[in-house]
Amino acid sequence: MTKISVVIPTYNRAELLSHTLTSLEAQTLDKSAFEIIVVDDGGQDHSESVVESFSHRINVKYFWQEDNGFRAGKARNIGTAIAQGKYIVYVDTGVLLATTTLEEHLRQHESAAHPIAIIGYVYGFDLDEEGVKKMNTVIDAHDVDSILFELQQQKAFDIRQHQYDDMGENISHWPAPFDLFWTCHVSAERSELLKVGMFDEDFNTWGGEDVDLGVRLFMANNQFVMKKEICSFHWPHPKEVNNHDDHSNDAAQRIHQKYNLWQTSYYNIDHREDGVPLNKIIQLYREQPQRTVGV
Repeated sequence: MTKISVVIPTYNRAELLSHTLTSLEAQTLDKSAFEIIVVDDGGQDHSESVVESFSHRINVKYFWQEDNGFRAGKARNIGTAIAQGKYIVYVDTGVLLATTTLEEHLRQHESAAHPIAIIGYVYGFDLDEEGVKKMNTVIDAHDVDSILFELQQQKAFDIRQHQYDDMGENISHWPAPFDLFWTCHVSAERSELLKVGMFDEDFNTWGGEDVDLGVRLFMANNQFVMKKEICSFHWPHPKEVNNHDDHSNDAAQRIHQKYNLWQTSYYNIDHREDGVPLNKIIQLYREQPQRTVGV
């Protein structure tokens, strides 16, 4: 019985896709309990043949959609719509999961009293040049657990680690945990995703569509959870876009205009103060009531 559906959007990343599928083949969760759905956002490489090379060992399906610009949200919606699992795990091409990660996703969801949204821990994401050099000396798609141990020793932590150090790892107590809902590695109940409308396909440039979905899960009373044992690492590769900050700023303003939550109103301050993340901005301003937020 399929319990988990892993949905992976991809675009001309055949080698990275192979690495991700290799890590999924090594999962401790029984292979009958999960499926993998790869949705190609109009790529022209040999990703389909990569998927086919795994199809006799794991339950993996491939779908291709016409190249009509950046449509990662639509790709994930296609995967979610056809998924058979009760829980959806979203990972990006080039994210490799620890061998027990799907088992841990399932355990957390099945033991939860209420619907939860899980934030996966991603080692090695957005490393600087020196960090990439160190990582390149140890990475191996066939031995993810050893690589994760080595990355821990190198302190190549999740880019959000400083937030966890500062505000604690129980993110359900944070004012805006949805700001961490990055689909490089997250999961949620399929029924909850359908209920809130899945990804907004009008987000057709890099970034924002995942946090936007996180806001709606938050508004639907999903509890947000981060567990370091639900981990993965990000295989270093060239960035698809260089102006991340500009895209993030635009998405943040758009999200606030859509929902007008008191939490999202702080996006008007976020990015004006040297990239301080949303939850920290909220904490700082709420501790200083004389400061006001422009809405």
